[in-house]
Formats: sequence, structure tokens, C-alpha cells
Amino acid sequence: MNFNIEQSFKEGVTAINEGKFGKAKDLYQAILRIVPTHSDAHNNLGICLQKMNKLNEAVTSFKQAILLRPNFPMAYNNLGVTLKIQSKLDEAKDVYKKAIEMKPDFALAYNNLGDIYEKLEKLDEAEDCYKKAIELKQNFPEVYYNLGNMLTKLNRLDEAKLSYDKAIELKPNYKIVLLNRGQILFDKGEHELSLKDFDNCNTPDSRSRSLVSLYALGRIDEIYNRINTLSELDEDNIRIAAFSSFIAYKNNINTKHNFCKNPINFINISNISNHIKDHNSFISQVIKELQNIETKWEPLGKTTIKGFQSKSTLFESPTENIKKLKSIIINKIEFYKSIFKDENCSYIKKWPINIKLACWHVILKQQGHQNPHIHPGGWLSGVFYLKVTPDLGLKEGAIEFCLNGEHYRDINSPKIIHQPKSGDIVLFPSSLHHRTIPFKTDTDRISIAFDLIP
Repeated sequence: MNFNIEQSFKEGVTAINEGKFGKAKDLYQAILRIVPTHSDAHNNLGICLQKMNKLNEAVTSFKQAILLRPNFPMAYNNLGVTLKIQSKLDEAKDVYKKAIEMKPDFALAYNNLGDIYEKLEKLDEAEDCYKKAIELKQNFPEVYYNLGNMLTKLNRLDEAKLSYDKAIELKPNYKIVLLNRGQILFDKGEHELSLKDFDNCNTPDSRSRSLVSLYALGRIDEIYNRINTLSELDEDNIRIAAFSSFIAYKNNINTKHNFCKNPINFINISNISNHIKDHNSFISQVIKELQNIETKWEPLGKTTIKGFQSKSTLFESPTENIKKLKSIIINKIEFYKSIFKDENCSYIKKWPINIKLACWHVILKQQGHQNPHIHPGGWLSGVFYLKVTPDLGLKEGAIEFCLNGEHYRDINSPKIIHQPKSGDIVLFPSSLHHRTIPFKTDTDRISIAFDLIP
């Protein structure tokens, strides 16, 4: 039976559209064994490899497609997408520009270039790209979404809402846009409308925001009804776990949500001096190794104020002493779990089997602090203190734990303040709100934060 190249190519496209990337990959590789110069097959093979997270192989396929057909703007665009996933933003930017140079009406490439500029925090350039994409293709919901996000970062909320409105008009069930528009409506005090958007979105994140909207509306009975009805579905929902702890304390009535009812009781504090004899020398070496790690000043979307923060990949290719610290933290986590092994809550009883550690470091300068937050992607969170500041009798530079969230609070909510010492390791549930108290001392406060992620 003869192999039909044209038919196999079409079957590969269908397989990609159906998400069957392994099947599509096999088809395109079979085509390329017969016709190694088939540039479209190389391009589509790259798409499959990218979707299968084989990013280096995908880059090779896209570059081969471009080598065979230098004027191939879609292959340049796809290469740019892959480079962005690899965090090679400057390379991706150049590739998108090349695609636009070849195809000046390439709205998709303008949108993607705007996304790169936004990630590079060049927001004026990002806005220009998004608006050019809209000029070229007005029925493009994704670019309205991206433009709305960028305008939100610039606190141009009315303009952002209009952009989200257009995205939803074009794509009514666009969940992430409903979520973001709902938050703008919430921030404007339009809580009934925010509740409607969050409910229409119906994701784990939006369900937690629906509860906060109901709280703003004073509909407490409905809050309990929703939490109790969805307690199994949202059992591991860290945002709802945080809110459930708050509302249960405030009303002195427990919910059925059983992730971690009293997260403040699950704080554990120890010091690395119990593990390393010359711990001061070890800490100095870790600080020295951190100097080679790239950081950003007040990165967008993070809670760090007046400070630098690195990416959360510190433990992926650790240097000598950071690798040693990683081992200590893993042992601390195992010990932590054993301390609370008899607790009857999902946090302990359903401790994830397959885990990874996300880790980053933060350097706070004078008046630096972390705004109150939780870690919704984590299970257990922690911080290791390398360099601390004096409290001056005001708990400056301390970490504060509390049940209050950004949009819900009670003056009587319990809180714990810990003034850290150099070498302290503090572990706590990822659902527990925490912040750093600002400090006036002109010195650096250096810490390493981490999440145990299911």
C-alpha cells in the first residue's frame, strides 16, 4: 500500500486540532522520511513537539522549516512562541519582528510581539503592538484579552474593562477574561456584576472570588451553602481554604471545607544551626552564590515592594551550597509532616505524593516589604532567612501571619508575628496569609522562599 503524503499531512492537521500530538508527530516524521525537504511538515512537527514539551526539538524543527523556506512567517511565529516558553524573550522578540517584516499584516505575530514587550515590561511598545493587531484583525478576542491585562497593570481600569467587554462579545465563554473583568467590577464596588462574571467563569479561582463577592454583599448564608456544597470539588482549592478559615473564625461556625481549618496552628519554626555546625559560614556562602542569580526589582504581578526577586527556579540547577540547603529543606518538610501526622485534615491526610519544590529568593531594601498574600499554587510554603534586620522594638522586618485577605478582613482575626533570626526556617500551609512588615534600617533583608507544589 502506497503512503499518501497529502492525505497523511491532512490527517496530521486533524490530529493536532484534536490534541493527538503523538499521532500527528508520527505522521509528520513519516512524511519527512520520504520528503526531507517538506517545510510545512517540519513546521507542523515543530508544533507537535512544542505541545509535547520537547522544546529544543521543536526549535530545531522550526529552524529547519525556515532553512528550507526562508520566507515562512508562520514558522517564525511558531519559533517565537517556543522561545517564549523557554524564557528566551529577546530572541523571541527578534523572531516575531522577522515574521512581521515578511508579512506586515500578520496580526497574530503583532499580538505575540506585544506579549513579549509586556513581559519585558516595555508597556508602551506592548500597547502599540496590541492596537496594531486589532487594527489588522478586529475579531481577535485573544488580543483584546492581552490588551486588557496590560491596561489593568497600568491601572487604566475603565479602558481595560472595555477591552475585556470586546473579548467577551467575540468569545462569550472566555473564562479568563470573565475572571479578569469580574475583578475589575469588584474593585469598582460593583459586586453583583462581579459575582455574575465569576459565576459564569466557574473555575477554582473564580469560585473563590464569588465567595468574596458574596461576602462584600453580606450574603453569609449563601457563602456557607456554596462552600459546603462544593467542599469535595474544591477540597484542594487553596484560595477557598484561606477564605473558609477566615469566615469560620469570624462567624464562629465551621464550614465543611477540610483542607486546613486553623492554618495558624500549623506554623513550624526551626533554625539551620541544628543541622550545620558552622552555619554562619554556610549562610555567607549561600548569599555569595545568590549573587549570580538574576533578579528583578518589584516584578510585576508579585508582592515584593522595594526589593528584588528571582524566578522560582532556584532549586532546578542548584549550586553547591544551595543544593545542600535544598536537601536540608526537604528533610525539614518530612519532619514537619511527621509532627502533624495525626491531624485529621486534607492538608495532612492527602499530602501529595508527587511533588516539586519551587524556590526563589528576595532581597528587600530599606522600607521593603511583602504585601499580604497566600500561595495558591502550593501546598506547604516556607522561608529561609539569610540576613535579617533589627526590629527596633516595632517588629520591623518580621513576618506576620493572619487569616485576613486582601478583600476580607476582621479586626479581631488572630495573627502571629515572628521576628526571624538568621538561619530560621519557617514552614506553614500555603493557604495562610502572610506579609513582611516594612523596616526603616538601611540594610538588605535576604530570604529564600519556597513552595511544595503537588
